[in-house]
Amino acid sequence: MAQNLVGRITVGEWLDQWLAAKRIRKSGISRYETDIRIHLKPRIGHLRLDRLRVSHLSDMFTAIADGNAEVLEQNAQRKAAVAELATVPWKGAEHRARRKAMKEAIDAMPAIRRVTGPTTGLHVKATLRAALNDAISQQIITFNPAAHVEIDPVRKPKALVWTDERVEKWRGSGEKPSPVMVWTPQQTGAFLDSVAEDRLYAMWHLIAFRGLRRGEACGQPWSETNLDAHPLTVSAQLVQDGWQVETSEPKTDSGFRVIALDDDTVEVLKGHRERQEADREEWA
Repeated sequence: MAQNLVGRITVGEWLDQWLAAKRIRKSGISRYETDIRIHLKPRIGHLRLDRLRVSHLSDMFTAIADGNAEVLEQNAQRKAAVAELATVPWKGAEHRARRKAMKEAIDAMPAIRRVTGPTTGLHVKATLRAALNDAISQQIITFNPAAHVEIDPVRKPKALVWTDERVEKWRGSGEKPSPVMVWTPQQTGAFLDSVAEDRLYAMWHLIAFRGLRRGEACGQPWSETNLDAHPLTVSAQLVQDGWQVETSEPKTDSGFRVIALDDDTVEVLKGHRERQEADREEWA
């Protein structure tokens, strides 16, 4: 009887059990939960776990791609309607009635949504593969279809430098040449000059000159920042999970590292710490 009950478990039921038993950092759980809630349970959650096949997963990813096309079309329709509304004058009873009808039509349209890109698809596949591997280790199933389904590859975007020509084209069209754009030293200097009086200038300076990631710079403790001998030890970072922010260790061993501080950066950090101490005394 127990074996029969195990055999009847659905994919959705197993994913719920698997997620509840995971013991990983909160941000990782959030990623798994999103994949399961948004993609896996709605599309394959009803299937029996022991009858899940590669074809089911191929159909799922095809449906996700088809959904992307629908989302893009609906987004375009809503944007076109909003653009048309902006051309209708405010004055006049006829115009007001037309604007009201157009607003009601726009409100009835689906909200602007993001498409599910290749990276998200890879995350969904990885989540399911991990869950099914655990099911195999518990001898609930013997085959992992997520290890064999083929999906679109993820191509890392090529980083491009913001040359004068690319800046000019971007200002004219509003389109970035690449999702990953790199400032020139002159552009970095111009940015730092523009935020010289910002309360977080030390963070911007640290990121620009010493290469810390955003979460690392935000979470860097003074206890690991030696302003006398000039080493900075990266051992913590701030991680955002929805609306919550928490401190965690770097994800990998390579994330733990010691960075040498130049004299200018040390002076900037000393000034920042003095301002923090003054603020603490003022607000105490």
